[in-house]
Amino acid sequence: TVNFKYLTMIIDCAKAKSRARWLRYGVLVIMALVVLSNIALALPGGWEKANGYVEITRSFTKTLAEHPHLLTLEIALESLICLVGLYRLTRLLRLFESGEFFSVRAVRHLRAFALSLLLITLAGCFLPPIELLTARLLGVGHVTAIAFDIDSSDVWSAMISAVFFVIALIMGEAGKLAEDNGLIV
Repeated sequence: TVNFKYLTMIIDCAKAKSRARWLRYGVLVIMALVVLSNIALALPGGWEKANGYVEITRSFTKTLAEHPHLLTLEIALESLICLVGLYRLTRLLRLFESGEFFSVRAVRHLRAFALSLLLITLAGCFLPPIELLTARLLGVGHVTAIAFDIDSSDVWSAMISAVFFVIALIMGEAGKLAEDNGLIV
């Protein structure tokens, strides 16, 4: 059926709906783990305790290593972007559960998720130099150089984000085609 209020095409596909529900539950668990890990790292001695159980592979300068609050702030900002993106993904999956695979709202949620992936990648590349510049301007430690760190995982993340943008574009066009076909008598 076509709902003209939301320009929605409802598709009844039980298997896809079931998978969307279980994937949504998995995303909710990941969101909870992101929040819990940020709380654990923000607690006094959180970095030291975390290093005892998990190897933290975050690279930063020696100057920032002496200021774990800056590192915690950076991770919190990236996690906030991640949580917003995952929230939009859960909204998308809820639409999939109701059969709205090609609706305008579904496309909007997918675009927002793709944008969050891109923003997380950019934040990971540009927040450390911004922190170093801020530390230099505020006279925190002895910062002599500012560098951008872009590696292959950042390139892959940006490419995956681009793929999601293309999928959103295709979904939007499919929704328009379905609407046009529904209007033909």
